[in-house]
Amino acid sequence: VVNNVETLYNIAEAEESKPVTGKFICVAGAVKNPSSFFVPVGTVFKDILKHAGGVTVKDFGLFVGGVMMGNLTFNLDEVVSKTTAGIIVLPKEHYLIKRKNQPGQNWHRIGKSACDQCSFCTEFCPRYLLGYQVEPHQVMRSLGFTKTGSAVWNQMAELCCSCGLCTLYACPEDLYPKEACDKAKIEMKNEGIKFTQQKPVKVHPIKEGRKVPLKQLIQKLKLKDYDVPAPYYSKRLEVNSVKIPLKQHIGEQCKPKVREGEKISCGDLIASVPNGKPGANVHASISGKVEKVTNDYIKIVS
Repeated sequence: VVNNVETLYNIAEAEESKPVTGKFICVAGAVKNPSSFFVPVGTVFKDILKHAGGVTVKDFGLFVGGVMMGNLTFNLDEVVSKTTAGIIVLPKEHYLIKRKNQPGQNWHRIGKSACDQCSFCTEFCPRYLLGYQVEPHQVMRSLGFTKTGSAVWNQMAELCCSCGLCTLYACPEDLYPKEACDKAKIEMKNEGIKFTQQKPVKVHPIKEGRKVPLKQLIQKLKLKDYDVPAPYYSKRLEVNSVKIPLKQHIGEQCKPKVREGEKISCGDLIASVPNGKPGANVHASISGKVEKVTNDYIKIVS
């Protein structure tokens, strides 16, 4: 069985009728004590950073979900969901924040004018090397045949896994093929276009020789100074309040099952998926009183 370790853990918990109320989180980067711990779902980021000893720089941003595939935020009032995993704190002037913080329109405008059609993005692509028809260089070339800002993209993006290797490592021009593929997939979905692999899936003969060394990738991302252990502390983080989102992943948004002022215990059902719809129910991550109920979240205070 190949799966995410935490997913397997939650499956084992579900076998004993225990709902997901907490999340394993790793906090790294510009913090005093890089560490990993178990936190209640709905914990605000500022509480997590405090638990890691605080931030060591004045102005900073957070990569939630890692620098390769995650999202950049500057909002410390955002909360942990069932899909949150790693939080990397970086100074605001860091190379990765400057790249990520550009408007999406700039990514595609620059790509249209600066791509030298070298195809390195495709040659390093893990999916391409496995034999799938993922060719980000063709998506980049399609930019040259569109008006700036228009949404005409190549179907060679459909099987992209958005790992970010092309954008952050392979491209010698520091362009954004991964973001071009992301945009292409959205546009194809909106247009109802479905791509079917035309060639048989066959592993590229030089796949093993094109693997990227991890230390080299860390150096390229300018993260060497932050490549330190983040030891796990088994004690669950205690917080005074949580703000639990009612939509945390793919599927329908849950409907509240509790009212303001109601007393609840950790593990109680607080929101459920509409009948016949895909999704997962939401449970209280701490014991306490329901302070606020909205269509988007439920706030609980202990």
